[in-house]
Amino acid sequence: MLRLKLREIMFEKRWNARELSEATGIRWNSINDMMENQSKRWTVENLEKIMEVLEIEDISDLIEYVKEDASV
Repeated sequence: MLRLKLREIMFEKRWNARELSEATGIRWNSINDMMENQSKRWTVENLEKIMEVLEIEDISDLIEYVKEDASV
């Protein structure tokens, strides 16, 4: 499963969902869903806006692959 590392990045950079929303133009509740990994999909445009605003240069700094436990 793919997972956004948005919460960790925002914590490190001292951003909250509302601030990122204002800076990117993405609705704050969409940002919050992305932080909690509750979004089913992410648009390339939104990922690009987030990367630009948070000065992330490598997509692997934002997204990681986490192997799901097959026994669950």
